[in-house]
Amino acid sequence: MDRRKLEVMIELAQRGIVEKSRVGIIRNPDCDHKGRFVLFHAAMSFCSQKVRATLTQRGTAYKSNEMLILGHRLPDGVLVPAENYSPDYVRLRLQGREAMKVPLVKAYSGISSVTAAGLDPCAVPTLVDLDTGEVIVDSLRICFHIDSVLPGSDRLTPVDPAQLQNMQKQLNAVDLTPHPGLLYGFHPEDDRRPEPIKQAMSSVYEEKIEALNSLIIANEEDWELAAAYRAKIAKEAGGSHLRRDRRFQLMLRDTTRNILLRLDADLRQNHYDWLCAPELTLADLFWAVSLVRLKYLGLAKLWSDLPTVDAYLERLLDLPSIQSEVLASTISSMPRSEYLAA
Repeated sequence: MDRRKLEVMIELAQRGIVEKSRVGIIRNPDCDHKGRFVLFHAAMSFCSQKVRATLTQRGTAYKSNEMLILGHRLPDGVLVPAENYSPDYVRLRLQGREAMKVPLVKAYSGISSVTAAGLDPCAVPTLVDLDTGEVIVDSLRICFHIDSVLPGSDRLTPVDPAQLQNMQKQLNAVDLTPHPGLLYGFHPEDDRRPEPIKQAMSSVYEEKIEALNSLIIANEEDWELAAAYRAKIAKEAGGSHLRRDRRFQLMLRDTTRNILLRLDADLRQNHYDWLCAPELTLADLFWAVSLVRLKYLGLAKLWSDLPTVDAYLERLLDLPSIQSEVLASTISSMPRSEYLAA
């Protein structure tokens, strides 16, 4: 897309962010490539953390637009939608969807994988590469893109075919781990989430749907935008039905445990310095984000008998990119968890 047209779309999307102190901030200012990458993200967003960790690990500057991704109700009862629901931001994401040729999300799955579940038109992150004229709306593709277009010897994608295949397997495993379902869902027997999270999730779907319906009414003349909001409603309505579904919530834990068992087996069979290769790869960064999120939710119990996984996490936490963009961001942007210390 033409650079000027993209810049206009970015400016319009930025208007949906209320506090201008969160708009257009240069992150990693001492690094190269200023003016190339523009990121819309949220500090607490699992997928945003993957992208920020990749940008930081690759040592590149980017323009940060940090969004508040939960709505709130004013004292007079008026519901203020999440900033990532703003029409111009959704239009920017739809531009990326057109390039990807991927369908919109149709139902709730508990996972954030665009490949498996479809595109959430209101989600973060969204990356704009002004040099290539691309809008990229899937965190997995964003991280591959960043790593592929930046020069240097510190690539996070192996050249060796076997190592690359192994890395892709690990990325898919993280992509299919039900992080959203575990964050939003009420486990029937062992809900370890912080109390403020439980309180917020008790009404979050209803508030999301209320906000989306109001946006459909306000933008009914834009059929593509209205269709995007309806797709989002279908996803959130499904989440509201499964939020306290005993069978579904137990299945999420079992799925996560099985994924961790496979990670443990891969770590024990590994003969490289890192999980997939002699050097750090995207797989290591993605697993760091995953394990920190699970630990925050009190789910380190799922690998309490897997010391190899625990040792792997401790090593990942030594990475400055993980300390700043995952650990510190989680602690600063989410309610305090007794399971995750600074």
